[in-house]
Amino acid sequence: MDLTGYLTINGTDVWTEYGAFLGETEEGGHVNMDALLRMPKAKDITTVDFRERVGVELPQNPDVKLSSIERTLQFWLRGTTAADRLDKYQRMMTLVTSGMLSISVKNYRTYNMVYQDMPADPSWYESYEGDRFYVLFSVKFLEPQPSI
Repeated sequence: MDLTGYLTINGTDVWTEYGAFLGETEEGGHVNMDALLRMPKAKDITTVDFRERVGVELPQNPDVKLSSIERTLQFWLRGTTAADRLDKYQRMMTLVTSGMLSISVKNYRTYNMVYQDMPADPSWYESYEGDRFYVLFSVKFLEPQPSI
C-alpha cells in the first residue's frame, strides 16, 4: 500500500515521513470524508421582524458569510518497532502543533487549519506478526476562514 502524496501538512508528506494516513476504523467508514466535506455554518443575517407581518424581512441580496469550522480528522500511524512508532508519533505531533497548517488532501483541497485538541486518548496496537506497530488518534482542527 503506497499512500505517497495523499496527505501533506506544510509540504511534508505524512505517509513517507511518519507512516501516517487518514484512516477509518470500520470497512466503508467515512469519518474523515464527512469532516472534510462538511459545510460551515453561515453567519447570522440581519433580519427585521415586524410584529404586524408574517415571518421576517431579509436584505434584498443577503451576502452569506461562513463561520469558522472545527474539523476532526482520524489518523493511523505505523512503525516497524514500538520505539519507531513512538518517535514518528512524537515528531508528527510536533508538526501538528507548530501553528497554522496547510493541510492538502489529494482530490479534495487545501485546508488552512490550526490544532485545537486531541478529543480522545490514542489507541496503540501491534500486529499479530509483531512486525507492525500502529497508533490510532484523532485531532481536532479549527479552520478559521473556511472556503468551499
